[in-house]
Amino acid sequence: MTIWRRIFEERRAVLLPIVILLAANVAVLLLAVWPMQAAVARADGDAAEAMTALALARREEKRAKDARASKDRAEQELRKFYAEVLPKAQVDGRKVTTAWLVQAATDAGVTFKGFSFDYDAVRDSRLTRVVVKFTLQGRYANIRKFLYNVETAEEFVVVEKVELAQAGNDSAATNGLLEVGLTVSTYYLTPAGS
Repeated sequence: MTIWRRIFEERRAVLLPIVILLAANVAVLLLAVWPMQAAVARADGDAAEAMTALALARREEKRAKDARASKDRAEQELRKFYAEVLPKAQVDGRKVTTAWLVQAATDAGVTFKGFSFDYDAVRDSRLTRVVVKFTLQGRYANIRKFLYNVETAEEFVVVEKVELAQAGNDSAATNGLLEVGLTVSTYYLTPAGS
């Protein structure tokens, strides 16, 4: 009999439960702990992915809310523009492009010579464009002042074209006067059904 067999025979009552417990521990480790550990690792990975997806969703939600707020603000400003800035009707459009511009020319020391009107509807819009071509005469500094006043005015006037030339008659040319051909436009809302 070998020494190990003798020890086993004498200590069987102690060793057998230890071997059974050791086998049970290995079985629990193989059948329960490792699969649970793998499930926990997968759950941690899924949780990390879910947190990333949540962060992306929150970022998209914020972007959508910002876009909505921006759209609402733009619509509000557009309504305000239509209500407060644009001329209300054709008559108001003519006033802005004639009476106001003639007064601005006079204030700047520029002589008003003449004008012509044209109207055209803006395609796919309720707006109508009023185009006015002016002829003005004055000194260069006064013309600059006039153009500055037009560009910075509260009235909605778009300067489309400026043509500068020496004044036509000899007495104006010798006085240093220049002639300005100015094309400006404004818009007004066309009444519904027009």
